[in-house]
Amino acid sequence: MDQDDWKERYKALSEELDQLQSQLNDRPLQHLILQMAVVLDGQSERLDRSLTVLCEQLKADKAGNPETINQVEKQLRGLDLEQQQHRKELLQGLQKWIYQLRLNLTTDLSNQRLSVIEEAMTPFSGHPSEVATLINDLVALQAPLLTDDFTGGRSQGILAELGHEDEELLQKIASELLSLMSGLRIPQGEMSLARELISRIERGISLSCLPGIIQDLVGLVSRLSAYNSEDFEDYLLNLTGQLAEVQAYVEASQKDGLLNEETALLSNGIHHDVQAIHQAMQDSNDLQQLKSNVSSQLQNIVKSVDLFKQKEENRERRLHERYLQLQERLEQMEEQTQQMKVHMEVERHKALTDSLTSLPNRAGYDKQIAAEFDRWKRYGQSFSIAVADLDLFKRINDSYGHQAGDKVLRLVASILTRQCRSTDFVSRYGGEEFVLLMPGTSAEQALTAVDKIRHAVEGSPFNFHGEPVRITLSLGVAEVQADDTVETLFGRADKALYTAKRLGRNRIELG
Repeated sequence: MDQDDWKERYKALSEELDQLQSQLNDRPLQHLILQMAVVLDGQSERLDRSLTVLCEQLKADKAGNPETINQVEKQLRGLDLEQQQHRKELLQGLQKWIYQLRLNLTTDLSNQRLSVIEEAMTPFSGHPSEVATLINDLVALQAPLLTDDFTGGRSQGILAELGHEDEELLQKIASELLSLMSGLRIPQGEMSLARELISRIERGISLSCLPGIIQDLVGLVSRLSAYNSEDFEDYLLNLTGQLAEVQAYVEASQKDGLLNEETALLSNGIHHDVQAIHQAMQDSNDLQQLKSNVSSQLQNIVKSVDLFKQKEENRERRLHERYLQLQERLEQMEEQTQQMKVHMEVERHKALTDSLTSLPNRAGYDKQIAAEFDRWKRYGQSFSIAVADLDLFKRINDSYGHQAGDKVLRLVASILTRQCRSTDFVSRYGGEEFVLLMPGTSAEQALTAVDKIRHAVEGSPFNFHGEPVRITLSLGVAEVQADDTVETLFGRADKALYTAKRLGRNRIELG
């Protein structure tokens, strides 16, 4: 073999090895970033858009654009601040609850238990399992207070004080609890308990049974948190195993760096044999002996080169086989990641959709109202909100059963969807309550629009087992104002709704 050809071949192989090594070192990191992007998906719309851009850059075997990376880092910091604010508000609510309990607890033992709960809140992480435990403990402390009120001779007085507004308040609490449950993703193993709990709430709640219902609901949420954690842990364990395989392959590829040592040995061997030939030519006086020595050294050189060539061919074969294995494994990982992404998107859609009416649920409304406020602040486009509630819906449930009540809810949802514009947003807020968002609509325009809806509901020919059932709707309307927040805008519309209820139902009031 010509020495110059061998050097060129070795140089080309060395450059190819370095290039392949660089690509292999980058691929695991890129795929790890893609997997983490799946985990962060759904936290916020802006973060989703930035992560999508970054993932597309990485899939194209390009380094992430610094501007894109900076956007992701900025939005992650903003998301962390938002979560800190949520934890702060939740902590304030729990502290207020503890303060109210301390004013009413009379025994030293109860106060000691309350102090233990306060100590457990320091530091406060805001994790769902921690919150569920705290609420469960506080409900357990509060239950005797409510029981005493109803068994200690005060029940008649309390019941006598329960007027129309108190009954509506309990209905409002029931509606909120049903809304909460509609947003839960309940596994098959917990479905029967969840249905029983929904049935208890729909039958109507009283102050005496409220603590027990809340306690059962907290227990259900705690168990659901465990289900979700186990599912996600299984996915992460699977992902960790796959990444470990990638890491093992990279380490095996790095071991091929021993090629440099073999090359050095070959070079040293050839150098030694050439030196021996040179020395033999200087020392030998016998031409025949010189030929014999030179021939022997040349044979050693040929053997060394042949051995190196064989090792190089074996190394290339092993490297190619490992490369094919890695390529196949990476394709499997990408397919699994895509399947997980589709699954998470389906689950996210379920989490934002009411299963009975197929309308967006409370969580879907929260997401949409936040987007409307963002557009309003950015572009100044006004919008209105309408809060609608079916009149005397409990009477329909009591008289005709929950099956009839479900049909009424589906019918009203269908009417709302047909009567509203394509740009309007209709959601089931909870129970028999619906919320409409009307972009680019003033209060006067909204009043006209929702009055058509009210007439359509009133005129709907609903029958149950051949018996006509009258359905009416009360609504409260409010237009966003300069100093409004999400809560104050909804509060004005909700207050207008209850004014409409108080003034006779089947009417609209402006808030």
